[in-house]
Amino acid sequence: MASPVSSWLIGEERLQELQKARFLGIIALLAIILFSISSVRLAHSANESDQKAQEITLALKPLALVDYSSGPSVYFDVNATALNATYLHGFRMRLTYDAKLIECSAAQEGGLLRSFGNTTGLGSRIDNAVGYVYVSVNLTSPEAMANSSGSLVKLTFHVLSRGETVIQFEEVNLYDSNGAPLSYVTHNGYFNNRFLVDVAMPLTLLLVALAAMFLNRRTEAKLKTNLGERELTARDVIFLGAAMATVVSIIVFVPQMAIMALFLFSYSSLLFLISYVFSNHRWYVAIVPPAAFLLLYIFLRDTTLWSSYLVNVYGLVFAILIILYMGGIFTWKTTLIFGGIITALDIVLVLVTGAMITAFEQTDSLKLPVAIQVPIIPPIIVEGHWITRGLGLGDFFFAGLLAIQTWKRFGRKTALLSAAGMAISFFAFATFLLNYGPPYFPGTLMIICGWIPIALIGLRSRSGNR
Repeated sequence: MASPVSSWLIGEERLQELQKARFLGIIALLAIILFSISSVRLAHSANESDQKAQEITLALKPLALVDYSSGPSVYFDVNATALNATYLHGFRMRLTYDAKLIECSAAQEGGLLRSFGNTTGLGSRIDNAVGYVYVSVNLTSPEAMANSSGSLVKLTFHVLSRGETVIQFEEVNLYDSNGAPLSYVTHNGYFNNRFLVDVAMPLTLLLVALAAMFLNRRTEAKLKTNLGERELTARDVIFLGAAMATVVSIIVFVPQMAIMALFLFSYSSLLFLISYVFSNHRWYVAIVPPAAFLLLYIFLRDTTLWSSYLVNVYGLVFAILIILYMGGIFTWKTTLIFGGIITALDIVLVLVTGAMITAFEQTDSLKLPVAIQVPIIPPIIVEGHWITRGLGLGDFFFAGLLAIQTWKRFGRKTALLSAAGMAISFFAFATFLLNYGPPYFPGTLMIICGWIPIALIGLRSRSGNR
């Protein structure tokens, strides 16, 4: 018969095992969520939906066309669009552009006013010597008014040379059925067909991988102690891959409030658990970081401070923390299996089904730290906004995991080379995509193509030394 002391010890060990299993489960949940939103978004401009409820918003669609393939002799279309139009009876406006770069070849009436009655037809005047097109149209019935969103006029441009230009609204007059002017705001358009490069995102990827590698040397022992030296098995990794594919496939059908609650729970749990470990299990200290995160998100989510700065700061923090934790429970074998599975999933879900793009767009309005947005360098400025590129936290985790496991397998020098190789590969892919599209591409593929050659060199060197 077991003594009371031995029974108590068995119970205590069992409790510790349950706590470690829960710790691992929460981290696995976070990893699944991070990789569910991990495609790279290569460029975007000022938010087209940013508008005031009391005013009509005039915006060109596409708002920014950054496309090296639109060289001389190419034609492209833009729509001058009214968003949230109310009491709109007609309009007059002039749009200007750089006549040395593009010329307007045609102007056609859009569908917004016509959907509310007969119109006078589009009146237009194009002057490509100066660089402007003047357009006007109104509803014929004195009482008719448009109350919706849609295209006012479609403009076709012919590219003459390479460069950049603003397509700008000027002399705008929107009026109601009494001829009274209506209030409006404008978002001017932007065209750029120069050859573009960006060094900011590759450098960010490199710095995250390097930070994870060196921090891992200091934190791995303590983190693994709290998991009882557990390591993922091949079956665990396959389960993770299947779970990620499932989450991506169903996230579009999940209400946004449920998505928000799941993400906030996962992020807060990660902050609490890591803080708990490194504060020597003092819960009253560990509760401060997740509480601060939740309060900042709740009260500052709709401010520039959050959307331009804090969301990226927390994104970097979460990316590095998950790398440090998961890097300790992967092995070289499970990393190879995981890398193959996640890259294949990324290719299918981004390029074939598009499910990951839909999932990314589904969560974009929640302003959660699911990706890191970095301003393009050299800069592209549109309407006072510096165009950025976004990369999902899952891709940062993937790069950091590969770098850590390379260090363990081949040493520091090869790990540093692998981090540099991943950044260079990302730069090469991103340069091509930035100029030729598409706007979304599997980040894991860009990363692993830079890692594989260094890993093969490491394997060959290791086998040669035996």
